[in-house]
Amino acid sequence: MILGAIIWSMLRWRYAKMIEHRNGIIALYKARLNGASPDQAKARMDSLEGQVVSLKNREWPKLTPAAVTDLESILAPQGPHVVSVLLQDRDSVFLACDLVDAFKRIGWKAKRDTSVNDVPDGLTVWPEDDVARAICNALMMATGALVTVREDQHLKDQGTYAIGIGHKLD
Repeated sequence: MILGAIIWSMLRWRYAKMIEHRNGIIALYKARLNGASPDQAKARMDSLEGQVVSLKNREWPKLTPAAVTDLESILAPQGPHVVSVLLQDRDSVFLACDLVDAFKRIGWKAKRDTSVNDVPDGLTVWPEDDVARAICNALMMATGALVTVREDQHLKDQGTYAIGIGHKLD
């Protein structure tokens, strides 16, 4: 009888510790999920995955070698010019590097720069003239994106061009 009571109390103590451990794990999950049910947690995870995908789709990809060659062949006959490639954020870095390298290879004075002002979404070229339209066409062919050409008298007076790389449009 005494042996049975000892075994019973040891088993009771062991099961109490197991339940306490499981309750601790459940409390930890509840804290991490802010009290959400499994369905709510799954919905939250799906939402976060969607946000990651949308952020990833904002990134401008590197240009293919064929696209770089086409861009260079279209713009080389325009003669050497000065161009600044303005980045909205780090999602534009790969495209900006490709453009600066391509412009330098065809003899243009090119640099990557950040803008103090907001760069419009998509691709933009300043100032509006025949060379800017050639840049616009080359960029459309190279990226497949729409490109806007805008007027800027200050840049026109300096004989400089700017390419703005804003947030990628869907």
